[in-house]
Amino acid sequence: MVKPAKLKTRRKNQNSPFLPVRFLNRLRQGFFYSLPYILSLTAVGLLFGTVIAYALSSSTFQITEVKILNAGAMTDAQAFDFCELKKGESLISLDLVGVQEVIKRKHPEFKEVRVRRVLPNQIEVFLKRRTPVAQAVFSSRYIQIDKDMVLLPGAGGVAFHNLTIIEGAPAPVDGLFVGVTLRDPATQKAVKLADAVKQSGVLRGHLLTHVNISDPNNIFLLVDGQIEIRFGGAHYMERLKILDQTLRRVPLDSSKIRYIDLRFDDVVVGPR
Repeated sequence: MVKPAKLKTRRKNQNSPFLPVRFLNRLRQGFFYSLPYILSLTAVGLLFGTVIAYALSSSTFQITEVKILNAGAMTDAQAFDFCELKKGESLISLDLVGVQEVIKRKHPEFKEVRVRRVLPNQIEVFLKRRTPVAQAVFSSRYIQIDKDMVLLPGAGGVAFHNLTIIEGAPAPVDGLFVGVTLRDPATQKAVKLADAVKQSGVLRGHLLTHVNISDPNNIFLLVDGQIEIRFGGAHYMERLKILDQTLRRVPLDSSKIRYIDLRFDDVVVGPR
């Protein structure tokens, strides 16, 4: 008896002509489904581009005023010159970072510079000045410096009131110009020591008038312009603590004390 032949089932494979057709159908469906979103995004992009083009060309967004904060009174022309800007420039395309760099380069006495747009036609500049913490003496001229050791404007032949004087500091190789940073290690130590003395309150109402670094190994302070406190060349913080302990027992009296020497194991108080 002859068995009937088995019918072979047709297997679908990657070469099936039906796969590309289905794929194309799904692609068309996806396209028509997303068409409203594509059209919406295109419309938004065109609108945004039109607004930007208008803003760049419109006189409405041209700079007519520059407002400088924390720099004293300025005329309109001085304010524009301060930022190296011109009236009529586009507010929208203005490089704010570039303006900040211009101001910092021209006026290093400002530690912080922020520039922002104020629509429709104004630039606002916020400035924060560097705060002097001491004054250094160079060729009989007193120059203020901040905690970053930057030379500040306003040098003169007379010392600034109530500002500690750093004596014996070498002149910077870059010259005595505003914005130059002092890099001499002894001068940096002197400024840090002066700041530490003030922050500690160890002098109890007396004024630290001088820090002398003519000999970096024998730095000494001058209190009230009369009492010498000898620190030596190292271990300033430890000796500052010893000074605090000493002044709790020995009041600073310029009529009785000529110097206090902290360089030895036993503190030496020199009488007048």
